[in-house]
Amino acid sequence: MDELSKKKSGSPFLRQCFVTAAVCTNIIAHGCVIGFSAILIPSLRLPESHIHATTSQESWIASIIGFALINGNFVITPLMDTVGRKKSHLLTIPPVLVGWFLTLLVNDVAGLIAARYLQGVAMGMLGPLGSIIIGEMTDPRNRGAFLTGVSLSLTIGVLFCHSLGVYFSWQQSALTCSFITFISCLLIIYTPESPSWLISKGRIEEAREVFIWLRGDDDQQMDELEKMIAAQATARKASVMDQGLPIRKKISYFFRYVRNTLKKPEFYKPIIIMVVLYMMFQFAGINIISSYATDIIRQVVGPDANANLIMVALDIERLICNILAVFLMKTMKRRTLLFFTGGICVLSYIGKGGYVYAKQNNLLSYDGQWIPLLLIGIYMFSLTVGISSIPFALSGEIFPLEYRGLGSGISVLSLSLNFFIALKCFPVLTSSIGLPLTYFLYAGVVTLCLATVWFMLPETKDRTLQEIEDEFRGLSPNDRKSVEPLNGRTEMLRRVSSHIMY
Repeated sequence: MDELSKKKSGSPFLRQCFVTAAVCTNIIAHGCVIGFSAILIPSLRLPESHIHATTSQESWIASIIGFALINGNFVITPLMDTVGRKKSHLLTIPPVLVGWFLTLLVNDVAGLIAARYLQGVAMGMLGPLGSIIIGEMTDPRNRGAFLTGVSLSLTIGVLFCHSLGVYFSWQQSALTCSFITFISCLLIIYTPESPSWLISKGRIEEAREVFIWLRGDDDQQMDELEKMIAAQATARKASVMDQGLPIRKKISYFFRYVRNTLKKPEFYKPIIIMVVLYMMFQFAGINIISSYATDIIRQVVGPDANANLIMVALDIERLICNILAVFLMKTMKRRTLLFFTGGICVLSYIGKGGYVYAKQNNLLSYDGQWIPLLLIGIYMFSLTVGISSIPFALSGEIFPLEYRGLGSGISVLSLSLNFFIALKCFPVLTSSIGLPLTYFLYAGVVTLCLATVWFMLPETKDRTLQEIEDEFRGLSPNDRKSVEPLNGRTEMLRRVSSHIMY
């Protein structure tokens, strides 16, 4: 009897693993896109290369993804709420594949930039979507660990691509990376639609079936399902109450709805938090070191350093730290992990900048290659354990269902815009003001972001999405209990952000 019970409880977990694997395999493919510039740009500098790029063109090859991400964000925001999570996920596949094949066929820099632009659009589409899919389809007890798989998958993709670049040409590497996208496409085809999205569209029985398949049918899970159905039923009822009104009245109510929505803490607080976290994530430099790895290593460690070997070693450290992050997300509070690693990141930035400045001005009484390697290693630890995992975990947790697509789409614009700014400005700043001052500047941005988030971010560990939503609304557990009806749980009401309130 006990063995049967254990088997039944384990089955939903494996199904959640499968859904997460479909998202993470696609993200691995996108990690390859990010890491590809680190092997492409040095190859273009070789005399035998049939394509040559200027310094400005090299920065565009690396940073165009950030600009394209913005376009992908705009595309996915309406799609994920209209056609669903699964179909939107499938739509991220073609741009990546076309980008890889275009990379192999073009003969100039413009073609390479166009290919990476297409891939950046797909990355912009998956940015908010991936975390939402995992957040909606996994158990709150394991959600943090599953969401950490987002940053872990990016790490695996970057490591895989960088490792290919050590042994193969950039053309062979591009062809190999394209196969990962094929695998992710097959996995996505066999995943179900999100029960949260099905509920929002009124497909209750289908949602119930998928939810039980994913999460099981014990009392705790069914209670969460019924709360979601009741809350969304109230919102849907509110949204159809004015269907018989004249068009002018509907337009008036729509603008009033938008105006009042912008004032609601459950709408604007999560967006502000994620905008700041995404800014911190990019200026902390995880994508900078992925894209300019060999150049940074030669500037910090020295021109005689084996940059390719150190690059792969750092990727391996990043992978190990990401695996550690999965465990820490399961055991530590989100806020504790974020501010601990954020402080280490700022200190390591200052340490690297101070070391390079002292070395350039002959102020070091002792110098050894282990010193910069240790500083870079500590820096990479801070990035991968907390700073790169927390934002992606929170993005799947803190947005209310009613605004999940819109809120994620708006906030992820910060991720895309700062991706572009951080990557485009880094070589410009290092050449104009030097690497030490660039590091100090980026450390200041990270510090400012941490200070802002300190006052706004609630703890989300082990809490249901509905509980997190209630906190942003200002609704305490006692308030929630007081509005539950005495005759059952399925008719429970909640405050809603919709027309019925006006």
